[in-house]
Amino acid sequence: MKRKIAAYLLWLMMAALPAVGQEKLYPVRGTTDSPVLLTSDRSAIVVERAFHHKLTIGSPAEDRLSVLPDTRTSMVVLSLRIQNVSQRPFELNTLKFMSMDEEGRTYPALAPLEAFNRMMDTASGDSIGSKTLRSLSLGRAGDSRGRDDIKEDIVRYSLHSGEIPPGGVREGLIYFEGPARKKFNVRILLGDLWSRPLLFSTEKQR
Repeated sequence: MKRKIAAYLLWLMMAALPAVGQEKLYPVRGTTDSPVLLTSDRSAIVVERAFHHKLTIGSPAEDRLSVLPDTRTSMVVLSLRIQNVSQRPFELNTLKFMSMDEEGRTYPALAPLEAFNRMMDTASGDSIGSKTLRSLSLGRAGDSRGRDDIKEDIVRYSLHSGEIPPGGVREGLIYFEGPARKKFNVRILLGDLWSRPLLFSTEKQR
């Protein structure tokens, strides 16, 4: 009985916490002139340049989102995985990434430290404490983090530029400034990795 009461109280505290300043994004399959595949759970887009690389991009898993502070900053956060399927290394340059909103405005990708600073600028006063509760809900008891810990985690789990060797994989979180509204569509452009924009929406597709 005590365990049930404790679990219920924890749920109430979690429900009362401020939400991360990012709406969950769902992939949109696109049109016939921009063919993409969706993962089996329809949470991510998969595209492949034949004999070069394979991309998987979608909303981060909950354990990755848990490293972010609770913030009022509107931000698009996605998880990107790149697999080099070629016989040669190639260079990944995240500075070429950008997003585009429904009105045609473009936003360059934010470097991990810039994303961290923007999130912390509007982080709630109990943001760090809320991460402890979030960690408890994920089974990581006693994980109490300070500002430096959050910064270290964001850098660790972000996608960084660099060489990807043959058969190698590089993955992590990527960040863009988000539209100042709850519901929106956003197109993600990945520079040399993929020539066509990849569409995501806050509205789940049927």
